[in-house]
Amino acid sequence: MNEHRRRSQMLHIHLLGIPQIFAGDEPLPLPAPAKAFLLWAYLLLRRAHPVPREQLTYVIWSDVSESEARANLRRHLHLLRKQLPAPPQDADWILATRSTLQWNPDGAYWLDVALLDRFVGETASEEEWTAVVDCYRGDLLAGFYDDWVLTERERLRQRYIHLLEQRIALQKAGGDLRGAIHTTQRLLARDPLREEPYRYLMELYYRVGDRAAALREFERCQTLLRVELETEPMPETLSLRDAIRDGVALEPVTPAPSPAKSPPVPAPPLHQPANRRPRWLLVGALLLLLSLVGLFTAGVLPPNLALQPITVSISGPDAVQDTWIDKENSDLPYDPDEPGQILKAFYPQVHLMFFGYPYDRVLVRFDLTQLPSDAKVRQAVFDIHLADYINEDLPEPLPATVSIFRILRPWQAEAATFNFPWSQPGLAAGVDYDERPLGSHSFHSGTWISVDVTDLAQEWLAHPDRNQGLMLMLTEAPQGAHYWVDTTDYPIPNRRPRLDLTYTR
Repeated sequence: MNEHRRRSQMLHIHLLGIPQIFAGDEPLPLPAPAKAFLLWAYLLLRRAHPVPREQLTYVIWSDVSESEARANLRRHLHLLRKQLPAPPQDADWILATRSTLQWNPDGAYWLDVALLDRFVGETASEEEWTAVVDCYRGDLLAGFYDDWVLTERERLRQRYIHLLEQRIALQKAGGDLRGAIHTTQRLLARDPLREEPYRYLMELYYRVGDRAAALREFERCQTLLRVELETEPMPETLSLRDAIRDGVALEPVTPAPSPAKSPPVPAPPLHQPANRRPRWLLVGALLLLLSLVGLFTAGVLPPNLALQPITVSISGPDAVQDTWIDKENSDLPYDPDEPGQILKAFYPQVHLMFFGYPYDRVLVRFDLTQLPSDAKVRQAVFDIHLADYINEDLPEPLPATVSIFRILRPWQAEAATFNFPWSQPGLAAGVDYDERPLGSHSFHSGTWISVDVTDLAQEWLAHPDRNQGLMLMLTEAPQGAHYWVDTTDYPIPNRRPRLDLTYTR
């Protein structure tokens, strides 16, 4: 991107999870060295007020003398300014006086932490809730462990957990029990040793009529507490287990009042690949469909309108589960070398590698339960984006072939590993997945992969228990071929996996 165009683009900054920066929709490298990036992150997190220079030297260079720390601050501030793109309004990104520095609060930028900090759940719309939940791609500044980072990380983590609990309560009171289940699963992934989320799941599954799933959650909770904490479930959990086991009716849920309308929040950058048609939001299309069906039932619309095809794009964390399973950590759903131990199911990008054999797998499953049960699928296309993986050992991408297979065995994104729940490590052909590929694509650099899955989508819609999703792996490539796969938690919505589906009633 040339400098003139970059000037016209808003800066999008993601500090939650693995840090990423975009000018518009173009990814930018992080400022280097690491101290320059940490200086920037500190200013961003304290963007509301000027920060004394003495405070910055003490926090970021606490292990050197005062004079050396001041020199480091001057040098790293210069490096940081050189590496940031020119601001659109020709106003400095960093406001400096002799004694203070401040990130310009009026600059043309979007910051995920700011969205999390200012969010008010009581008045938020559904779209605003989705934006704030999606923005939390992981704990703050993943990979950095300075004392001040750890303090801010815990503050924002607790803030996010509080919002998820509020979201669960609102969804439950509003009758969206399936949505509450999904949000509770997110809460459990971020706080896996707390007992309350398991109790939420037990109740929610029971309320939607799935007593077996409710009791399975109790067993998972009991096993975790015994193994990790050497304790037993609380009396409240045991009482709920007994009520579910005995089929006792639960107290009805108190309906929630409708939230007041609030202004829209700034959204992360959108990316529209060249020559690709615009994507419709699943929720909006479904609401339109339901309105049309209601009008047709009332005799307002002509009968042939009901036969018009409806196209929806199923994408995003609320409608897609995905994860990455690899041989290196074959029994773990997270990387043990990462202190935050973020589940792989929430990574924004994951790997596909080839070392004489397919080294890892990417699993993707789409939720079709919001579609009408009598829908007739006319076309369904699975799209997923692969990006170049470049480093000193791999200066340019290698040619490769990726294949997509149908998964046959049930799995959960938060629990799946290379070894579990498969009949053999990495999935057994013909048992855990259909060895006949739905499609294979050869490529030499980052690309979109598209596969027609029309027949499969119709089967999934007619038989939801058969919807176990899709698996990707590199099936041909030179030794060391390596690509990124953008996941449902990727910060640019139009780079996430999606299922474009056209159907009639």
